[in-house]
Amino acid sequence: MNQAIKILIAEDHPVVAEGYANLLKDSADFHTVGIAGTAQEVYHYLKTQKIDVLLLDLVLPNIRLHEYSQLAGYDILDFIKTNNIDVRVIVLSSHEEPSFIVKAQSKGAMGYLSKKVDRFEIREAIRRVELEKKEYIQKHLLSQIIDNTNTDGITLTQRERSILIYISEGLTSKQIADKLSLANDTIRDYREGLIKKFGAKNSVNLVKIASENGYLIQL
Repeated sequence: MNQAIKILIAEDHPVVAEGYANLLKDSADFHTVGIAGTAQEVYHYLKTQKIDVLLLDLVLPNIRLHEYSQLAGYDILDFIKTNNIDVRVIVLSSHEEPSFIVKAQSKGAMGYLSKKVDRFEIREAIRRVELEKKEYIQKHLLSQIIDNTNTDGITLTQRERSILIYISEGLTSKQIADKLSLANDTIRDYREGLIKKFGAKNSVNLVKIASENGYLIQL
C-alpha cells in the first residue's frame, strides 16, 4: 500500500463520489485516502495528509461562507499553488466549456475530465499525471479547446506552436535553434512574430496570453 498512488476525491454528491471510488478500488496501485464533500474538508486533507492526486469537482459547497454554488474548485487550485503543495490535480466536472478547462489549467490543474468518464480513462489520467508528470485532458474536451482557439483569429503553424511551447518552457533562442536545427536569427524572427501575433509586450507576456487562451496544450 505504501507504493500506491494516494487519491483524494473532492465531490459533494455521495453517490457520485462513491462511484469514482468504485472505479478505482480494484486497482492495486491506487489508494483512496478519503472523500471530501466541502472545500473546507479538502483544505483539511491537504494540510494534514500526503495526497498524490486530487480528483476535484469545481463546484463544491463552501460551508464557512454558506455558499453552495460557487466554483470553490478554483479557490482550491489557488490554495495549492500559493502554498506550494505537492499534489497533482485532475478536475472532474460537468462543465465542459473551453473557458472552464483553460482557466483550471492556468491555475495548475494537470488534468481535466468529464464526469461521464469511464474507469479506463480515469485510471489512465491518474497514472499519466502522477507517474509521468504529464497533462491529461480528455480527447473530446481537448478538441473543443483547439477549435475554440482557432475561432479567435490566431492560427499557428506547427512550427510556430512548437516554438511557442519551447518559449513557455523557458528555453533561449539558441536552445530552441539547436533543438530544431535552425539558425538563432530564425528563432528570433519567429519569437518576434509570435509576440506581434498575440499582441504581447514581451516573451513573458506572450506565454501568459497563450496559456490563458489554451495555446500551450500539447496533443
